[in-house]
Amino acid sequence: MSRYTFNPKIDPGRDRKRRLAIGALAFAVVFLSGLALFIIGVRNLTSGGPGSSQTTPTQFAIVVTIYAPDVTPQAAVTPAPTGSQPQATSQGSTAPGSNAPTPTTGAAATAGTSNGPGSLPGLADFVCPSPHVAPTSFGYGIQSDWPVGDIGYWNTIMAERLKLNWTKAQVRWRDFQPDPNDYSKAQTNWQLLDAFTADANKKGLNILFGIIDAPPWSRSTIKPDKTGPPDDYTLAAKFFAKVMARYKGCVQAVEVWNEMNIDREWTTKSGVIAGSEYVKFLKVVVPAIRAVNPSIMVVMGALAPTGYTKPGQSEDDFAYMDQFVAAGGPALVDCIGVHLNGYNMPPDKEWNAGYNNPAAKFRGPFDNPNHSWSFKSTLYGYYQRTSKPQCVTEFGWASMQNLGVPGNPPHFEFALDNTEKQQADWIVQGFQIMRDAGFVRFGIVFNLDYIQKIGQKPNQAGGDPATYSIIRPDGAPRPAFDAIANMAKP
Repeated sequence: MSRYTFNPKIDPGRDRKRRLAIGALAFAVVFLSGLALFIIGVRNLTSGGPGSSQTTPTQFAIVVTIYAPDVTPQAAVTPAPTGSQPQATSQGSTAPGSNAPTPTTGAAATAGTSNGPGSLPGLADFVCPSPHVAPTSFGYGIQSDWPVGDIGYWNTIMAERLKLNWTKAQVRWRDFQPDPNDYSKAQTNWQLLDAFTADANKKGLNILFGIIDAPPWSRSTIKPDKTGPPDDYTLAAKFFAKVMARYKGCVQAVEVWNEMNIDREWTTKSGVIAGSEYVKFLKVVVPAIRAVNPSIMVVMGALAPTGYTKPGQSEDDFAYMDQFVAAGGPALVDCIGVHLNGYNMPPDKEWNAGYNNPAAKFRGPFDNPNHSWSFKSTLYGYYQRTSKPQCVTEFGWASMQNLGVPGNPPHFEFALDNTEKQQADWIVQGFQIMRDAGFVRFGIVFNLDYIQKIGQKPNQAGGDPATYSIIRPDGAPRPAFDAIANMAKP
């Protein structure tokens, strides 16, 4: 009950006037208080907070979330939004640290206390959240352009949306040791790899590292758009050992180089492209890997399925494999790396079975039959030569459908022949063929997300990885995305 009573018969308007006066006073108090708080808030925002002597306004920055243990996200650039075009390397994939988040491990501000082979100056030693060895059951995987964008987001897509249990990360040596004596010059790239590896492991993904591309300081023969091993193979052995030691338990397999039967990946001082030369490389590198991690699966670098020989430029992959076997290569590795490009043929068609698509614009497989055109012929051909388990480190089918541009990247005319539905159906069928073969350890689709990350458009030179992506330029899933997510994975 009010302390005051008013008799309306004495002053009928008195109650109304008093209420208006009280209301006006309350409004004035609230308005002035709000104005004062607003001024204080603006001063704090522009001065860096209470008590700060900063005089210039702070800039807003996107914070990239990395879902990894002991990781503190930093302010970074926008994580690969739709239509972003970061700078790309000559191979089409963005170099680590380029337009990418820069997370740090929780202890990265202090130098590592260990003198072990995996230690790095200025960084804490990496600790694997859930160490384990490669599973013996058949594995389903996909490759992402891991250094670009929100690492945690894309790892979640692979593990939880696509329900896969393997992923591949290419590690370009030149980006992690640009100086022969100073690893600290690549500290950001190591931080990114730390974050990716810990997060992928935490989400249940087995990891394949593909280590390639020796730094220029280690090579005497440098040619545009071509990479290769170091002149001194012991330098490679030291780098492989450091990577394997740092990520021991979190990386289940390592692919030792890539497509050594073409000069784009194997340009050397001698100019020799031969399986026997690669075996010499393995004899130096593999013991160093096994010395620091005896349980890791060592994978022969996958060959380019070329079917073409020209000395110093290319060696037919079957001929190269025969040389590799003759030199004793299979005994050095646990698994034979395989690349299955798909071209414009279904995965179940043998190269010499008479399959023909009269509507195909790209006529290579039909007018010039060769084992290299066929997914199945390549897979079984390698196994027959090596009698070793096979690890399919890249497979997929290119398609230009719904990519928003006309034409195709140079030398990828077959991408015009494949529809998105065929891409989806053939990836699922490819997984089934590999699993049923009984000698394949895992298959890794190329690729998840390059179309949003490499910079080149799908019809430009260097844009060919985009045609294999299972998402579209706007990030919408292609049919292959849903097909992979929904297929049985026994």
